[in-house]
Amino acid sequence: MSSAREVVLDLVQRFGSGDIDGIGALLADEFVSHNPRVTHRDSASGRQLFLEYLKGPVGDELMNGTVVPARLIADADHVAVHTHLTTRDGQDLAIVDIFRVVHGLVVEHWDVVQQVPERLSNPHGMF
Repeated sequence: MSSAREVVLDLVQRFGSGDIDGIGALLADEFVSHNPRVTHRDSASGRQLFLEYLKGPVGDELMNGTVVPARLIADADHVAVHTHLTTRDGQDLAIVDIFRVVHGLVVEHWDVVQQVPERLSNPHGMF
């Protein structure tokens, strides 16, 4: 069985290549997304709704950009990835995704997304 770290690295690679079916294969049936932009309906699973979100306009914009993981932190079944994502239209985003992995599948996901400002107030950068 793959480690939580390996599962998340695989998921990030699939996200960066726009492989929605591949992402779906890494999500458990009971997957829960805590992203407030992902619509929830009682008639559909969290997995199904998250994949619908990725197939929509926001997912299309994100998945057809450039994804560069800057760092990854793994602690047992939780993995956090700090990513620099440049959307198709050139918007730079700093993203931290947190995943919980059980039995080789992602069961839970949180994310924080911040636009990278054109001018930084410090010399340290975002990544």
